[in-house]
Amino acid sequence: MFNHDLITIVLTSASGGHEDPFNWVFVLKHAINLVLLVGLLVYLLRKPFMAFLKKRKENITSEIDQAKKAIEEAKLKHEEYSAKLKNLESEINSLKDSIKKQGQLEKDELVTQAQNSSELIKKEVKDTVELETLRAKEELQNEVVNSSVKLAEKLIKEKTQSGSTTNAVDELVKIIEEGKWQQLQH
Repeated sequence: MFNHDLITIVLTSASGGHEDPFNWVFVLKHAINLVLLVGLLVYLLRKPFMAFLKKRKENITSEIDQAKKAIEEAKLKHEEYSAKLKNLESEINSLKDSIKKQGQLEKDELVTQAQNSSELIKKEVKDTVELETLRAKEELQNEVVNSSVKLAEKLIKEKTQSGSTTNAVDELVKIIEEGKWQQLQH
């Protein structure tokens, strides 16, 4: 690199010609080599190092921006959830009232249906009782008529032992059995 002899002469003349126990020549040579090496490294590595620093700065700036966005979004979410929490109690009360009203409406509807069903059942029971009563009356009338006819026939047969009156009695029994006597009554 440099001429070592020149450095040696300069350093020996500076020391006044006597030898110094410390080797300045050695230190100066290495210092010059170090300065040249650092200068060369700075010259060669300056652009990549600056690019690295610039890229690192951009990454850090980007991360800071993303963090700021995340903070802002978190603040907005916090405010939104805080507002929702404040409104939650009123929403719960509103839902309770709505459910109570709906339950009351359903209860009223069920009561109305039950009353209508009860009235319908009462009417059906009443109609059934009336119908069964009519049937029972008819059966009783038929039983009474049949018993009356048999009794009348027996009495007439006992009272009349002759053959000419038997025809009249048979005709009367026939009329009674056919139910024509009821038509005559009405």
